[in-house]
Amino acid sequence: MNDYVKKFPEEPSFERGKFFKGFILSDGKLGVEMDYIDMLDGHEFYQKEVESIHLYYILEGSGKANINGGIYELKTGDTVEIPINTEFAFKGKMKMIEIMNPPFNPNTHIDTRKNDL
Repeated sequence: MNDYVKKFPEEPSFERGKFFKGFILSDGKLGVEMDYIDMLDGHEFYQKEVESIHLYYILEGSGKANINGGIYELKTGDTVEIPINTEFAFKGKMKMIEIMNPPFNPNTHIDTRKNDL
């Protein structure tokens, strides 16, 4: 395994059925995690992270985000910034890059309620 150049994974690193597929592009060794997200329909649940910030860059597609109760239209080229302890969910068909700092930790991730977008 190369320490500097990573290859795109052949299989999803994580997925949630018909909602999305994720591919880990950077493993977090540098203190951040970078993922490619193929959002097929949106999140199944609203979520909140108690330790990590999320940055999303929309590569392709469009959709909506509900971030702390505000509804935002998303399209190719948009960047979405999600601070710590902020409830959010996406709806739509989008391909995006996600950066988390610190890397994802299942112990600090909370699914709060069903996505109603």
